Amino acid sequence: MQRVVYMQDRDDGQRMKDVVYVHPPSYRGEEFPNPAGLPRPVVGGLPFPWVTPMADGKPLFREIERVKAELCRRLWGCQVCGMDLDSTAWVALKEPAEGSAVVSSAAIHPACLRLAVQYCPVLGDPAMGYAFTEVYEDDIVAVTDESPNRNGRAPAARWHLRAATETSRPDRVRTFHSLSDVRG
Repeated sequence: MQRVVYMQDRDDGQRMKDVVYVHPPSYRGEEFPNPAGLPRPVVGGLPFPWVTPMADGKPLFREIERVKAELCRRLWGCQVCGMDLDSTAWVALKEPAEGSAVVSSAAIHPACLRLAVQYCPVLGDPAMGYAFTEVYEDDIVAVTDESPNRNGRAPAARWHLRAATETSRPDRVRTFHSLSDVRG
């Protein structure tokens, strides 16, 4: 059994700590109404990502189920399909640079990334200018957000791409890809 701690937004704008106990790989199973695996269920013509919550039997495509996202991050799972990742996976970054903020807290399989950029209006928007890169599990690190203009609903820590020199493979060359590279 593994203890997973995550932060949950409250209605009053504050954040509270919540704890879930899981037994891998049961975190993918029947406890959740949207089980892991491929192909993803299609709802309203859109694939239903594993981290997308349901309300009244319908997916909330603009939301992320925080406990699932945290499980993916802590247990090295894909946020699109919910299955275990290989030794490497992909993340979207705010910019193509070491230390750049990761768009989401969890990584994605290459095939799931192509699915995400095809259907997600945010990830697939060229105007957002996101960069994409292949990562190992230790390439992503939490960085505390201490900015004075951080609102109370924003997470206290954001995930960033750790510099390759600070990882277990310091001599490797990291490659950044554009949206068109990922779609190709």
